[in-house]
Amino acid sequence: MSLLYQLYGEPASGRLHPLKDGRFQLVDYGPVTPFYSGYGYLIVERTLATFLAELPIERVRYENAILFDPASGAEHRDFVRIHVGQYFSHDQISDLDLDGLRLLAMNDEYLFVNSGLKDQLEGSPFDYLRFSEGLSSFAA
Repeated sequence: MSLLYQLYGEPASGRLHPLKDGRFQLVDYGPVTPFYSGYGYLIVERTLATFLAELPIERVRYENAILFDPASGAEHRDFVRIHVGQYFSHDQISDLDLDGLRLLAMNDEYLFVNSGLKDQLEGSPFDYLRFSEGLSSFAA
């Protein structure tokens, strides 16, 4: 039986704000990180996106992304937006089909992977990725 794991990056990324021209503005002060997830978006460094694109993950689409730093005016172009096409809510977690390699979004904000994809990512060079089993990080 495959389990579900919340996927996130460390150090924690700042927030992004989508701009009308398609770029994403860095909202919080701090260094640019390789992994950004928030409501309606998942933006990662290009090397991670390339790694994921080579795996047979269903219902995922990739698009170049630009991060804009308003403090410096710099644009960071080595990022990719990953559109996750499989959504669920917390009450559906026990009914999910987790066969194969799965990347899912809960409430269009929190990212999850199944055991198969977690194993692939743990064996990758992306040591900033972290995993939390099920909904354990949401417990009070």
